[in-house]
Parts: sequence; structure tokens; C-alpha cells
Amino acid sequence: MKILFTTDDVLDVPYDTLVGANLNGMNLHRAIFEGMDLRDASFINSDLRGAFMANTNVSKCDFSGASLITTYLMNANLTKANFQGAKAFFCNFNEADLRDANLNDVDIHEADFSGSNLNGAIMTCQRIESANFKGAVYNQFTIWPPDFDPIKAGCIKDE
Repeated sequence: MKILFTTDDVLDVPYDTLVGANLNGMNLHRAIFEGMDLRDASFINSDLRGAFMANTNVSKCDFSGASLITTYLMNANLTKANFQGAKAFFCNFNEADLRDANLNDVDIHEADFSGSNLNGAIMTCQRIESANFKGAVYNQFTIWPPDFDPIKAGCIKDE
């Protein structure tokens, strides 16, 4: 299978599909995954800066320690994804489904979560106060840092 990049580069990977693929530690800077099915794939410690993953199924993916700086994840299915320790500053999670996702210890400086679904997500993130949460939905199972007020940040509690 070939992974395309906005730089016109092409990377051949030894898979017929990226569902469940091991892409750990790879340089995927500016890769184009838009609209693809990547569920259960592993991106541990990968460089995904500026990657295009809008409208992508990345449910149950492991992004632990990955660089997601300026990555486009709008409208992506990120349910049960693991981002622990990732760098996601300036990342666009607009309208993304982050139900039950783990964002513990993720640097989300200036990230955009507007309109996203955070029900059941672990949101104990670094620099959370600078992120945009306007219209994001959360519920009683969403875990926030003790000093963070999701309502003041623009979130809507899902009853």
C-alpha cells in the first residue's frame, strides 16, 4: 500500500490495508489519510505533524508519544483512541468523536476541540486552559484536571 504526502512524496508500506497496521516510530509528517479506515492502527512515537486525518476512522488507535502538532482530525472517529503523552498543540479536533479516548498527559496547547464529543474521555491534559472547547459535549464520566472548569471553557454537559 502507498501512503501519499502533501509534499508529493510516496511511502510504500507492506500492508494491503492500514486497519491494525503498525506504523510506530514512522515519519508521517504531512501524510494524507483523509477519509481512510485506520482503526486499531498503532502510531506510537510517530511524527504525524501536519497530517491530514479529517473524516478518518482512527478508533482504538494508539498515538502514545506521537507528534500530532497541527494535525487535522476534524470529524474523525477517535473513540477509545490512546493519545497518552502525545504532543497535540495546534491540533484540530473540531467535531471529532473522542468518546472514551485517553488524552492523559497530552500537550494540547491551542488545540481546537470545538463541537467535539468528549463523553467519557480522559482529559487530564497539559496546557488545557489554552485549548478551544466551544460547544464540545462531555458527560459525568469525562475526567478533567481538578482545577479546570469545562463549562467556563465553553463545553456543554450531556445529561
